[in-house]
Amino acid sequence: MPPIDQRYYYEDRDRHGNLRRYFRKRIPGTGKFRKVRLREEPGTAAFHEEFAAAMAGRPYQRPDAAPRPPAPPRVVERSLRWLIQKYYRECLEFRGYDVETQKNRRRILEALCREPVQEGAELEVGDLPCDIPKSKIQVLINRKALTSINSANHRLKALRKLSEWAVKTEPKLMAANVAKEVELLDVPKTGGHHTWSIDEILQFKQRHPVGSKAYLALALFMMTGQRLSDVARMGRPHIRKAEHMSPLLRQVHPGRWLDFRQRKNRTRSPVDLVIPILPQLEAVLAVSPLGELTFLETEHKRPFTTKGLGNWFEKRCIEAGVPGRAHGLRKAGATIAAENGATPHQLKAIFGWKTLQQAELYTEKVRQQLLAGGAMGLLTFTGKI
Repeated sequence: MPPIDQRYYYEDRDRHGNLRRYFRKRIPGTGKFRKVRLREEPGTAAFHEEFAAAMAGRPYQRPDAAPRPPAPPRVVERSLRWLIQKYYRECLEFRGYDVETQKNRRRILEALCREPVQEGAELEVGDLPCDIPKSKIQVLINRKALTSINSANHRLKALRKLSEWAVKTEPKLMAANVAKEVELLDVPKTGGHHTWSIDEILQFKQRHPVGSKAYLALALFMMTGQRLSDVARMGRPHIRKAEHMSPLLRQVHPGRWLDFRQRKNRTRSPVDLVIPILPQLEAVLAVSPLGELTFLETEHKRPFTTKGLGNWFEKRCIEAGVPGRAHGLRKAGATIAAENGATPHQLKAIFGWKTLQQAELYTEKVRQQLLAGGAMGLLTFTGKI
């Protein structure tokens, strides 16, 4: 291994007596020195590579080190990327969103900026001028629709909000909100998330019996009727004892209640709910492992995030061999309540829906079944068939 140039190598010791090694070379015409700390062991190939990198003025990457993240793209003034970063900093509506909504909006817009203008091209969408014409926006939406129509619509909604802010600034950053003129794509009606059947619930219980954390999660989804984001944060602080309820409510339900604000739209259009803890759920809570702040905790004794709880519960469903997921249990609860005679207004009060339209989806289905059951006897034939 050839020796290093000793003119540019020197050593010293710090105040603790530790030996330190440096590359040090005068910068021509300045009277200053370029100094680089050398950390590899002298005499090794890695040390020679580190020294050579210092001589060449390039950064040294250790062989076992993680790769350096790519440098952030250069932001050109009045490009789409420039406008989006300005939107993050200055739009009061965006800054008023909750953390999860901001994160989702950033993810959508930044993924858009990283897309190549054309397949194989180095130029990215974020480098284009911020006043993207309607025809180009339609191309970007159609391109995303090839993988997901819902994702394409989310992209369009994000661009509409961005453009809405940009045309209201003074001076205007965009001439017009042309994204608003692009139509949202029709989403095929698939019925949404799979609604759990009673047999699937029993199959899940067989794999995850009463007393397990998995069954506690199932009971919370089923017997509160709340979304994944609400169940992830539901816990002891939300419990109201019976003696703290009004006499009228104690007549309706003599036990404990849950008092909470739904996570969805909590900053723009909050929904506060107070619902009873059913005796069946009380029985599950009594024999289940409960967290300090939230009923459900990770293995590290911390509250779940919404996404974390969804992923964890999905794995428990796969273990049980059932097709359903968390949101399907909310649908199953609404179906059971409707079949037991709940009115649209009662369903709206339980599930926190803003309008009766969602509740009527379930009551209409039950009404059809009742009418068909009563009328099916009319489908008779005289004579022999």
